[in-house]
Amino acid sequence: MREYYYEMVYILRPTMSDEEIEKGIEKVNSYVQRYGGEVLKIDKWGRRQLAYPINDYDKGYYVLEYIKTNERDFVRNMENFFRINEDVIRFLVFRLKPSEVKELKEKLAPKAEENKGEE
Repeated sequence: MREYYYEMVYILRPTMSDEEIEKGIEKVNSYVQRYGGEVLKIDKWGRRQLAYPINDYDKGYYVLEYIKTNERDFVRNMENFFRINEDVIRFLVFRLKPSEVKELKEKLAPKAEENKGEE
């Protein structure tokens, strides 16, 4: 079975508290797992100014995630989830090129080795 790697960026409503943001990220990650994906890395970019207003919001909380999956319908399922989730005001999911996958694996490899040493 073929592995697919995705980069997923989504913007949460800026009116959410820090606790609500964490719950929102956990909710997204639970759906990633439900649809057969594995979260490799999460980058929380924080609250940032939007390039243009979206739903009367000038700012948003940005989150970037790297996902690995074997499911072909993963992107369609995640896009449907994002469309019905009221906390997400924008999202983008796209597949990584083989060269980008190689870079990602190299970035994640040292962390995996460090975690093995701690066990």
